[in-house]
Amino acid sequence: MYANKLPESILSLFDTLQLVELEWQGRCVQIPKFAVYAILDKPVFDRYSYIDGKRMGIIQLEPYQIPVLDPFSGCIQKVPDHVVVISHNKGNRFGLFGYPADRVRDQIRLSKQHRAVPHIVRAFC
Repeated sequence: MYANKLPESILSLFDTLQLVELEWQGRCVQIPKFAVYAILDKPVFDRYSYIDGKRMGIIQLEPYQIPVLDPFSGCIQKVPDHVVVISHNKGNRFGLFGYPADRVRDQIRLSKQHRAVPHIVRAFC
């Protein structure tokens, strides 16, 4: 028996966890594929905004305004090559945000028994 804490609704549907790995400024972030809403190539920021003094890009995709945040708490200085758009929900509220990426790899799989799985999915369940 394993102890990974995955959403019960998807637990029985797979033997591996599919990941999207983004690289931003030489550092990598792995995101469960079930949390990825879209991968945008050559995105265009409609405007910029600031939160806590950090510059972020805003992509307008009706009806959504998608903030693009640096996953390492830096500022977005230039439009990235890609944006990985992530969906999140709390109760019945749904939202989107994006992470910039210089490179995206979306064919990564881990066994659901791998010890890294609980750590990777924690923020998305």
